[in-house]
Amino acid sequence: MKLPPLPSLLLALSILVSSQPCEAGQSSGATGAWEAEWERTLKAAEEEGEVSYYTLGDYGFLAGFEKKFPRIKVKVVPGRGNELLSRIMTERRAGRNLADVARIGNTSPYALYEAKALQPIASAFILPEVKDESKWWQGKHQYVDPDGKYIFVPVGSVSSNMVAHNPELVGASELSSFWDLLHPKWRGRIVVIDPRAGGYGRSSARFVYYHPQMGAEYLQRLFSEQVVMVSRDYRQAIDWLAQKRFSIMLFGNGDDVMQAKAKGLPVNVIDTSTWKEGAALEPAAFTLVLMDKPAHPNAAKVFINWLLSREGQMAVQKEGETNDSLRVDIPKNEVRAMVRRKDGAKYRVTWKAEWMDAEPMQKVVNEALAKRKQ
Repeated sequence: MKLPPLPSLLLALSILVSSQPCEAGQSSGATGAWEAEWERTLKAAEEEGEVSYYTLGDYGFLAGFEKKFPRIKVKVVPGRGNELLSRIMTERRAGRNLADVARIGNTSPYALYEAKALQPIASAFILPEVKDESKWWQGKHQYVDPDGKYIFVPVGSVSSNMVAHNPELVGASELSSFWDLLHPKWRGRIVVIDPRAGGYGRSSARFVYYHPQMGAEYLQRLFSEQVVMVSRDYRQAIDWLAQKRFSIMLFGNGDDVMQAKAKGLPVNVIDTSTWKEGAALEPAAFTLVLMDKPAHPNAAKVFINWLLSREGQMAVQKEGETNDSLRVDIPKNEVRAMVRRKDGAKYRVTWKAEWMDAEPMQKVVNEALAKRKQ
C-alpha cells in the first residue's frame, strides 16, 4: 500500500487529534481560564498582604495556609460567636469594614445574613476542586441560609453533645430513644446544660425542639416532670456525673466528656445514631461567611479556596479531630470515631434555616421550669 506524502499525513493526524473531545473540565480553554483567574487573584492578594479572619475555636490549622502563601498573613480576631457578631456589627455601624471572612458559630452568622452584610460565598470559588459539588456530602454544597448562598457549611460532625452517662449507673444499651429519658426512674437523676444560655445547651435543645419526633412536648415534660438539675457549668456537670450525683447528662460538651473519660473518670458519651430519633449532624460551630465589603477581597478569595480545598479541609480535620469535613474525597482516619459520619446511620442535619430561631425553644423551657416551681 502506498502511503500519502509525509506532509499530508502529518496534517491529517493533527486534524484528527484536534477533533477528539477532551475530558470534562480538562479542556485547555477551561483549565487556562481558571488558572489565569487564580494567578490574577493570587497576585492581587499578595499585594494586599493579609486577610482578616474573625473566628471562634481553634485556628492552628492556619499555619498551613501561611506556609503555602507566605506573602499573605492571616490576621486572626478570636472570640466567642456572639462577641464577634457584636464586634462586626459595631464596626460596620462605624463605617469600618475590617472583617473579610468569619467563622462565628451556628446561629450568629444568621444575624449577618438578615442584616444583608454578606455576599454569596460561591463568588469567591475559583479552584475546580472547590466548585465541584460531587466532592461534597450528598453531592452538593451545604448552606444554612434559605437562599443557599451565604452561610457555607464545610463540616458535618455527628453530635457528641446530646447524651452522656455514668456507665456504672446506667448502661448505654438501656436506652434506645430520647423518650426513654422521661421514664420515672430517671426523675431527679439527670443534669441538663441550660438551653437558655448559648453554646451546646442551646444548639442541642434546638435539635430536640425542631425534631418532628420530639418537639415542644418533649422539652415541656423533660423540664417540668423530671426534676432535672439545670447547670451552665460544663465541667461541674461532668464532675457531678463522675461522682454519681447524676446518672445522665444532656446537652453538654462531648469533647470534655471524652477527655474526662481518658483521665479515668467513669463517664462516656452515648452514640444516639442507633436511637429511634437518630443523631444530630452539626457544623461543629464551623460555618463560613464572606463579608459583603471585605477589606482584602482578593486575599479573602485565596483564603476561602484554600480552606475548602482538600488540603485545607484535611488540616481542619487534623486540628481538633472532631471536625468531620463534608468533603468526601479526603481520608477520615484523623477524625474521632464518635463524631465521624457512618454509612447507613440515621442523621438529621441541624443547619436548616428554619431551625435557627432559638427563642421559641427557650420560651418552652422557661414555661416548663416555671410550672415545676408551682
